Amino acid sequence: MITEFIAAMRAIPKIVDALNGLTDAATVMVATQRREDKDEMVRDLIAAANARREQRLLDAETERVSGGDPGGSGGV
Repeated sequence: MITEFIAAMRAIPKIVDALNGLTDAATVMVATQRREDKDEMVRDLIAAANARREQRLLDAETERVSGGDPGGSGGV
């Protein structure tokens, strides 16, 4: 019985090291997921900004072609 107790006591540092390794791995996984989520959000924001810019350019071109500009050839 004492022999098993001593063996268990000797195993404690290895168990602690294993738990620390698992904690480190979990921290890395969480950080990686957070970074991937932020990267995706940035890509989505850039895509939305580009879409808005394209729409503004199309709207401006449509207005110019339709004669919405009073100073253009269709005015005065």
